[in-house]
Amino acid sequence: MNKKYPWDSIRARTTLAMTITSLVPIVLCYFLFFERNSINIYEFLWYLPLIPILIMFNWYFAGVILMPVNQLLDSITNLANRDIHNRVELSEAEPTETIELASSFNKLLNRLEESLNIQCQFVADASHELRTPLTSIQGYTKLLLRRGQNVDAKLMVEALQTISDESGRLIRLVSDLLQLARADAGQAVINQKTDFDLRRVFYTVEDTVSVLAPQQIEVKFVVPDEPVIINADEDRLKQVFLNLTQNAIKATQSGGKVTVTLRVENNEAIARIIDTGIGIAPADQKRIFDRFYRVERSRVRSKGYGGGTGLGLAIALTIIKAHDGNIDLVSELNQGSTFTIKLPLPAKLASQSSIGKSVGGKNNKIETEAMSNNSQSVNNT
Repeated sequence: MNKKYPWDSIRARTTLAMTITSLVPIVLCYFLFFERNSINIYEFLWYLPLIPILIMFNWYFAGVILMPVNQLLDSITNLANRDIHNRVELSEAEPTETIELASSFNKLLNRLEESLNIQCQFVADASHELRTPLTSIQGYTKLLLRRGQNVDAKLMVEALQTISDESGRLIRLVSDLLQLARADAGQAVINQKTDFDLRRVFYTVEDTVSVLAPQQIEVKFVVPDEPVIINADEDRLKQVFLNLTQNAIKATQSGGKVTVTLRVENNEAIARIIDTGIGIAPADQKRIFDRFYRVERSRVRSKGYGGGTGLGLAIALTIIKAHDGNIDLVSELNQGSTFTIKLPLPAKLASQSSIGKSVGGKNNKIETEAMSNNSQSVNNT
């Protein structure tokens, strides 16, 4: 940092500006009122003592003007060495600019404190999620070592299966954390974008969940007959739609239904994941996309899908925003939930509004029927 001199301060610069503005009228009066066409050096010497007098007066008044700023600076300096929870005190007697500056500084402290709290909570939740599978792995490992060669075959299989499942959970958790950390660092969360038919993603997700989903839950995919070409990261979108579909299946009771639709409307690809499950309370909807947040932590999770980490929806929102899209949620308790994802189409397809109308009309009817039957499906289970 460069060395600062006294004349680099705001007070010195204010004094200089005030002195110059005071001397200008004096010089003008000298020429105008005394009708001088040239400067008489001997007469002008009488004005020289005014300069130091003006500098002293202006230095004093500049200090008076800047006194609230200096007091605010002292408060901020002391605050920097104390607890971040403290705030700069505001007084109505202070000038408006000083009050606004102090208020802005307090807002900055509020954001810093909020970010710190989020970070602390994130570390605590991550530590808890990491500790659970590690404890399980350590417990079964010690059990096998203690039993030695006397390990029962059934116990051996159970222990190795648990270790494998918990190791897979750790790998998924670390991968999710790395993905979110990259997003927080401003790095790209999506890989190379390509033009592809979005229906291909839905076909892949359908093939996956058709194998894993319980037979007691009906899973239906409805896609348009025409291609839905989009410029995006295909692998990341598969991750989003698979996660949302799995969540919908987890939240749906036996005999319920999950409907996944895709259509084009208003130059956007619109996908909806509709379930007839337990629904989400309004208080939970505000935090559903928070990291490590789960609507029901005590809910038994499906063995086919494994344990969740509470990061899926946070990652899904990050990926969709990276594609300039958005996710909306509409849900009611015991009436199911509907996640709506909107992704912009490439500009070259923006003029093809006829596709949007025909596809939208067909799937809109199916979506309406699925959402209207939510409460009826739940009541029949």
